[in-house]
Amino acid sequence: MSTLAAALSAALQRCIATKEVALNHQPVGFMYREAPVFEHDSGWRFFSGEESDEYTDNPDNFFLCDVSDILADNPEISDYLQEKSGAWEWLEDGFVSVNDWQPKD
Repeated sequence: MSTLAAALSAALQRCIATKEVALNHQPVGFMYREAPVFEHDSGWRFFSGEESDEYTDNPDNFFLCDVSDILADNPEISDYLQEKSGAWEWLEDGFVSVNDWQPKD
């Protein structure tokens, strides 16, 4: 599957993003993809990277939306949408892979 086709396929799916990213349009500073947990779940999770542990411990601070909504504000994520799993963090010039990170249970 081409990168464009993979990006379009992922964009038709749902994701979970913090309200800072989804509603306040803060740029994505940290993202990861895990196994989907609900119907039409892409597995993508998006954060600004500035959220505190206290913020992320509150489920009310997350929003279910289309990946395409996040992509519209953050076109730099398009190259990663074909990835099956992993985590990436924004550092100065772009995203870098984060190899020692795992989502909490």
